[in-house]
Amino acid sequence: MKTQTILVVGASGMLGSRIARHLLDGADTRVRLMLRAGATDDAKNKNRLKPLLDGGAQVVEGDLADRASLDRATEGVDVIVSAVQGGPDVIINGQVALAEAGKRNGARRILPSDFALDLFKATPGEHMMFDLRRNADKAIAKTGINAVHILNGAFMEMFKPGAGAINYEAGVVSFWGDGTRPIEVTSVEDTARMVARVAVDESVPVGKFAFAGERLSILNATKVIETQTGRTFERRSLGSEADLRAAMAKAKQDTANPFSVVILAYQLYMLTGQTALTDLQNDRYPDLKLESFAEFATRALPKVAVQRTAG
Repeated sequence: MKTQTILVVGASGMLGSRIARHLLDGADTRVRLMLRAGATDDAKNKNRLKPLLDGGAQVVEGDLADRASLDRATEGVDVIVSAVQGGPDVIINGQVALAEAGKRNGARRILPSDFALDLFKATPGEHMMFDLRRNADKAIAKTGINAVHILNGAFMEMFKPGAGAINYEAGVVSFWGDGTRPIEVTSVEDTARMVARVAVDESVPVGKFAFAGERLSILNATKVIETQTGRTFERRSLGSEADLRAAMAKAKQDTANPFSVVILAYQLYMLTGQTALTDLQNDRYPDLKLESFAEFATRALPKVAVQRTAG
């Protein structure tokens, strides 16, 4: 098996750092990190980057807005993994420039920063972040480089205290509709593990690559959390789909807080199932078992939620 060079862009982030770590664990893989100048000296990045550097990752300084640095970063690279976050300048302009550099320098493929429900099924204009990623993916396709679009549903971490899906302080879970529509959820760690495998697997076809740790509704997630934490949460419906769409229309007028409508758009697709994942590839790698939500709750919730209850 030939040694492959994988470029990870966005390696200082929560997901990108994990992807790089799992790539380093693989055989016959060289990992290159494209980082901004001074990134390794930034205190908030050190905890994520030091283990990667200690593990043998190569660093190349680069900027998505700097063509020359993108050429240096992609030279000799087989696969590009993008885990960047940001607005149109990053998600569209930056990623397209990265794909163009990869194509110029002979990269086989790119895994753009999708990591979501099926954003290709979203109605244009309803979800700003889905629109950005979908428009970026269309532009990337025009560069001629092959692309694999990782779709993992929502991150299980959205159910952790402070993440917003459940109000642990008030003991309330709020939702639109009746809360019974299942959605696909996957932990950040499992997403990173799967991305690392897909990145080096030359047999993965271009296009969508979907997987999920579990399909479950907000009410079923709440039951799991109650069992794990020993707490009881009030269930509170915020209204119907029509009520949600009315709230979205109102939120669009709030130009000072553009992300309020994005949050509502996520909730819309959770309610309608429009962007649900299909053709899940969970079994592609038999040795890679994705954790269930109950397993995730056992691992991730007690340390915070139980301490709060005890206090």
